[in-house]
Amino acid sequence: MRKYFLTVLLCLCAVCLQAYQPGDITLGAGAVFSALGLGTDFGEVNVEDAQAGMFHDAKLGQPGWGAEVQAMYFLNERLAVGISFTDQYFSKDLSSGWELNVTTRMRNYMAKGQVFLNPQQAYKVYIPLGIGLAQTDFSMDFAPLGETKKHFKYTGFAYHVGLGVERAVSEHFSVGLEGRYNANRFHDSTMRDNADRVTVYPKANFFSVLTRVVYKI
Repeated sequence: MRKYFLTVLLCLCAVCLQAYQPGDITLGAGAVFSALGLGTDFGEVNVEDAQAGMFHDAKLGQPGWGAEVQAMYFLNERLAVGISFTDQYFSKDLSSGWELNVTTRMRNYMAKGQVFLNPQQAYKVYIPLGIGLAQTDFSMDFAPLGETKKHFKYTGFAYHVGLGVERAVSEHFSVGLEGRYNANRFHDSTMRDNADRVTVYPKANFFSVLTRVVYKI
C-alpha cells in the first residue's frame, strides 16, 4: 500500500512539473472580478454636458463580475497564442458627480498570448497579453431629472496585460489565478430629453482578477 501511494505521488509530481509541448491545445473557463477606482485610468469615464456647463467623472457602476472563455495553442513550452471572449456586468451605482445611477455591460473579443517564464516548474508563472475590441454599453438613468435613461455605446480598441500563475492538478486539468490591467477606448454622445448633448469619453480602464480552470486536450 505504501508503494502504491508513493507511486501515485511520484506520478502527480511528474504531471505538475511537466511543461507544455509544441502543438498542445488548452481550453479555459474562468470567473472575472473587476475593481473600480477614481479616474479614467482606474474605472471611471468622463461625462460632459457642455451646454449646461456640467463635467464630472462617473464610475462604470459597482465592481464588475463576469466570465471568460479562451482557447490557446502552444508554439513551444514558453509561448502560447489564442483567442478569448469576456463578458462583464457592472451593476447600478450612483455616480459621484452627476448623482445619477449608471450601469455598464462590456464584452471583450481578444487575440491572446501567454509567455511562460518558468515552464518546467509546478507553479508556472506567465505574462498574459491581449489585443482586440471592447464592446461597451454605458447606461445613465436621468429619471431624477424627469428624463429617460440614456445609453452610450461604443466598440473600440482594447488591450490587457498582467501576471498569472497556473498549476496542474491532473494530466489534463490545471487551475490558475491571473491579475491584469484592462485598457478600453470609449467615446459616444447622445441627446438628453431637454436637447442638451451629453458626451462620454475617452476610455474605461480598470484592474481585474481572474480564477480559471484549464483543460489540456
